Amino acid sequence: MDILKEYVRTICGFHKNVKLLLLRSFLICLYTGIYGILFNLYILNLGYGADFLGLVLSTHVLASSAMSIPAGILCDRFDKRKLMIISGLFSTLAAVPLYLFSSPWALIFFSIAGGVFVSISSVTLTPLLAENCRKDDTVHVFSANSSISWIASILGCALGGVAPGLWGTFAGLQVDSFRLTLLSAVSLLVMGLAVMVLVRENKAAPKCHCSTFSLKDIRLSPDILKFTLTSLTFGVASGMIVPYFNVYFTQSLHMSVLDVGIISAVAGGVMILGFIVTPYLTSKMGKIRTAVATKILAAPFLMGLALTKSFLAAAGAYVAYMFFINMAGPATTSFQMEQIKREEQGFAVGMMMTGNYVAVSASTLVSGLLIAGGNYILPFIATCAFYLITAALLYYYFRDVERPLMMATPIPKAACTAVVDPE
Repeated sequence: MDILKEYVRTICGFHKNVKLLLLRSFLICLYTGIYGILFNLYILNLGYGADFLGLVLSTHVLASSAMSIPAGILCDRFDKRKLMIISGLFSTLAAVPLYLFSSPWALIFFSIAGGVFVSISSVTLTPLLAENCRKDDTVHVFSANSSISWIASILGCALGGVAPGLWGTFAGLQVDSFRLTLLSAVSLLVMGLAVMVLVRENKAAPKCHCSTFSLKDIRLSPDILKFTLTSLTFGVASGMIVPYFNVYFTQSLHMSVLDVGIISAVAGGVMILGFIVTPYLTSKMGKIRTAVATKILAAPFLMGLALTKSFLAAAGAYVAYMFFINMAGPATTSFQMEQIKREEQGFAVGMMMTGNYVAVSASTLVSGLLIAGGNYILPFIATCAFYLITAALLYYYFRDVERPLMMATPIPKAACTAVVDPE
């Protein structure tokens, strides 16, 4: 209980800019939850097949992936706040025609456009959060962002399930109810953009001195390469079995859709608890050791899930796995932002996202072929192996980096005020 009170007090002490960025995350993830539930159904109800849906989704992901590194370069060379506002504006403008037009070319074009601008916002957000908080507060900030984003996504999924039925009463056609719900959800993007406009320029942050761009200016520092490699190995693990959990539960363990929904809801609640506990663990163990330990602890529960046929054992293993594996995220992100030079953070995030996208895409394809042949155990084993490889790499690369930092840095207390703009 004391950990929760300390966590809440620390969040209340965040800089105003951080609070606004967290509010923006809530609004954007609320939209993302609605989109995730309805967009696939909307495309199918327009009369297109699963093959065209796959094309639309894959072009969006490829566009985001291709834009990640250029987005990182833009982030390091221009004002991050302005980049977020511009990319947010164009993301909103790309979303509206996506739900107004039914032409296949229009759907593909605006899906690609959305992927490009969403990538800029996604890459820029992490360095912008780090820029507006004290170094001691980064774990709390990224933990809060993960918690808020997850809660908003769950609420968005619920709204996405309920709203079409309400609209259907007035629209009369199912496809129109999907369209109206998605168009209404765009208002959340507009509100997120309005919140972003309220974010003030951080006068304490170093200014970008932009010159003519040259490829020679791009330098891959050792830390960026190390973080990109660990993002890639973690991406391989994330793509192997994670996208197929629902399939595994229903086809291999013969669970009902209701059972899967209940387990997912419980796991979601436990994940939020994990995000809250993460700052406390990092204050005791350090960020890297927390990330390494939670990845290692997640692996046996994942293998237990693969080997059991008991409903209760599978449910318990899945919830424990989700608890441990997601705790590592805020700790890792915080450590990355501390280690990477401020002027390289955008490029580093772009590199890590690209490596992760490519790895997830490749491993999802490979595991899909294995699962189609009825082989579930190999994807589980590969996932565990790459979690352990990621943990080993993080520990090998950074085990001696954090110890002097922990000795020099006191454990943050509740009176955290982040960066104060001098006026």
